[in-house]
Amino acid sequence: MKIGELLGRGNTADVYRWGRTEVVKILHQREHSEHEAKKEARNAEAVQSLGLKTPAFGGLVEIEGKTCLIYERIDGPTMLSRIERTESSVVHYARMMAQLQFDIHQAEVPFDPSLKRELSHQIQTAAVLNEAEKEAVLSKVKSLPEGKKLCHYDFHPGNIILSPNGPVVIDWINAMVGNEAADVARTSMMLRSHAVPRDTPDWLLERVLRKLFHDEYRKEYMLLSGMGWKAVDEWMAPALAARIGEVQNLERNEIVHCLREILKNE
Repeated sequence: MKIGELLGRGNTADVYRWGRTEVVKILHQREHSEHEAKKEARNAEAVQSLGLKTPAFGGLVEIEGKTCLIYERIDGPTMLSRIERTESSVVHYARMMAQLQFDIHQAEVPFDPSLKRELSHQIQTAAVLNEAEKEAVLSKVKSLPEGKKLCHYDFHPGNIILSPNGPVVIDWINAMVGNEAADVARTSMMLRSHAVPRDTPDWLLERVLRKLFHDEYRKEYMLLSGMGWKAVDEWMAPALAARIGEVQNLERNEIVHCLREILKNE
């Protein structure tokens, strides 16, 4: 089957039409593509078994030496692109995103916790941190509660498709089982970052609206869950340290600076 038109481009993969009702996700890097694709496939099958609103997984296929993933095609814009440059639109979608994440965290997960183990591995391999900094963050991870909630761990408006049948959450490659406060901390960190994605919509360029989105998301999630913001802040240093290996240049410098400020004040 031939690859169709490009539908979306992300940091790690591109998504193309595949036949009449599916898409194919092609990872950018040939190296490790099989390992990463199989990891995402396992996550996709596990999440699908929980009955959440997510694209049906259609299997793996090899294209030009890369292991690629087939998914059900979900028609509709991303939440990121749908948000308008108005306070009412920003507030509406921030609250919707909080509700979606809260709903994910209510799923009954029959899998062993993995989040603290995965974060610890990412922190240990963060090359720009010295050994004392790594040890401080790893000690923090060890002291935090385990939890058995499904965590998307890359939950943001670009990973939510607003389909005619309601919102659908995509891109579960980072999914883990652990404490839901860790998942909220990761989302909060990304929303507060100064870095913006390619093809950034107008509203995201306005710092006031970005802050409003974050604050409304946070307030709504706290209202729904009854969680205190302190519980989320406890996970911020591990979230920042684990993020270092995913980004480059200015965003990495920003993350390292924020992490060191947290460690200095603890």
